[in-house]
Amino acid sequence: MHVVPNPPPKPQTPKSQTPKGRVMRGTGLLGARGGTLSLALAAGLAAALLAFLLVRGRLAAAPAVPTRVPVVVAARDIPTHTRLSTTWLRVRQAAPADLPDGTGATLAAFAGKVTTEPVAAGAALTRQAVTAPSVALGMAFALPPSLRAMTVTLDPTDSADQFVRPGDHVDVLATDEPGAGTAEVRTVLQNVRLLAVGAQTDPDAAPPAPSSGPAHVTVAVSPAQAQALALAAARGKIHLTLRAADDNAVAALPVFPAAPPTRESPQPEPRVRAHHPPVAAPVPEEALPLPPLPTRLATQPPARVSVTVIKGSQSQTVLVEP
Repeated sequence: MHVVPNPPPKPQTPKSQTPKGRVMRGTGLLGARGGTLSLALAAGLAAALLAFLLVRGRLAAAPAVPTRVPVVVAARDIPTHTRLSTTWLRVRQAAPADLPDGTGATLAAFAGKVTTEPVAAGAALTRQAVTAPSVALGMAFALPPSLRAMTVTLDPTDSADQFVRPGDHVDVLATDEPGAGTAEVRTVLQNVRLLAVGAQTDPDAAPPAPSSGPAHVTVAVSPAQAQALALAAARGKIHLTLRAADDNAVAALPVFPAAPPTRESPQPEPRVRAHHPPVAAPVPEEALPLPPLPTRLATQPPARVSVTVIKGSQSQTVLVEP
């Protein structure tokens, strides 16, 4: 039996003399840290680039802020409770940073409004300094420029003031006695707007308590309607009839009761006797026709003249033709 001897063991180097393993371990640690730092740096650069692109896109999409914008200003000093027209206003350019809140860029935003505070010339108007015209500012601000406010006294027996409200549309009737004790009723005005019932101007307020005295109402009428209403109130009593909310029809209404038709008395015929024919009126001589002229004149013999001839003591009369 052949026995193969084991090879002799290799000599081992002491650890203190072989720093290769330590160096290898140190090189691995440095490599891991370097990779992590590289990844973090790449991620940071990518995030910064993404943020830059996002901000640049938003800046490019956002509209540019104008340096000056139009604004409505007062063309002159405007006192309180003034109805604004375009002649009181003008538009100028101003920096947005210099403007207060609530300004407007067009005249239409403020035309027709009423100022609630004074506005100096050149100052920008704001929506806080104006309001819509209403009765709360006064009766004059509830009227269109072409109408007038007129207060009339209703008939004491008329209870219309208990169911009408400011803002309703009514017809105005008048009763009078033209004579012979007969009364007539006529419609004076149609489809006029009530501005106030007594002292009440708010349509949403509670109805006033019944009063023992006559009721007063204020209506919006034209100057011509005001004259007709004043005459009707002076001649008789005034009544109201309430219209439906959507009824704006106006029609000619006759006086009630209607006057009876008048009959004309027949004219008497001239009496002519039967035995006397009617005598024709004399014709003026100038109107009589002239007789026709003769066609020719009739021939007549010439007249003879008697001549006395005297010879000595003898005389003789003879006829001689001229």
